Amino acid sequence: MKNLYKATMYRIFKNIYYIGGCVIALVVTLAVTGGFYTFPFLVEKPEELRMIFVGAAMVLFFSMFPPLFINPDYIDGCIRNRIIAGYSQKQVYISHVLAQLSAMTIMFLCYLIGGIIGGASLNASSLATVIVLFVAVMSYTVLTATAAFRLKKIITSMLTTMLLFNLCFNMVLFGNAILSVLKDTAFKIGSVLYNVNALGQWFCLTGFVDDGVNPGAGIQILLSLIVIAAALIWGLSGLDKRDLN
Repeated sequence: MKNLYKATMYRIFKNIYYIGGCVIALVVTLAVTGGFYTFPFLVEKPEELRMIFVGAAMVLFFSMFPPLFINPDYIDGCIRNRIIAGYSQKQVYISHVLAQLSAMTIMFLCYLIGGIIGGASLNASSLATVIVLFVAVMSYTVLTATAAFRLKKIITSMLTTMLLFNLCFNMVLFGNAILSVLKDTAFKIGSVLYNVNALGQWFCLTGFVDDGVNPGAGIQILLSLIVIAAALIWGLSGLDKRDLN
């Protein structure tokens, strides 16, 4: 499987969409964090919060990139050739997930470098925030990579991942309104459900939510790990018995 992973990473490093995404992650984060270009509501905010605000763009990028990268492998017969060569579908799937996570990590580092150059500091508090965001984006990437691999057709896959992004975004919009009227136990349950969503965690980290919606870094990371586990179970379930046609 090591060779599968290396071959997939080689292709990612040659992908123009990915290279462009990394450049944009660095430049835009630098511009917004440093105040060279920002939104009116971020003008008086600290550099660390500006950097976190830009992080949502990576969730959008990894809604689109896995289908664009993985699904053409079904069209050109790449996955079938790997199965013929003796690899299992599970090995191919895991290599794709690991490659997407590696790509996400590199892009996150570009984003982080842009933020630091722009003036964001990494103290204990901001570092914890960055770690929560990283694990949240990681969970989302595993989910979209799994959807792309399982659904096979690029149009179906892209529609699914973009619908997922819109669902997550609308959960943030309407979730805040719903949580504002919930009390006690219902509020606690609602805040946990809100934070299952990677964008929900991101919005909590920006500080633009009501008090109590953020359950804490430990709970947020745990929820992200649960999403990763659920996505992997879906991805691996019955995979080697699946028809590639």
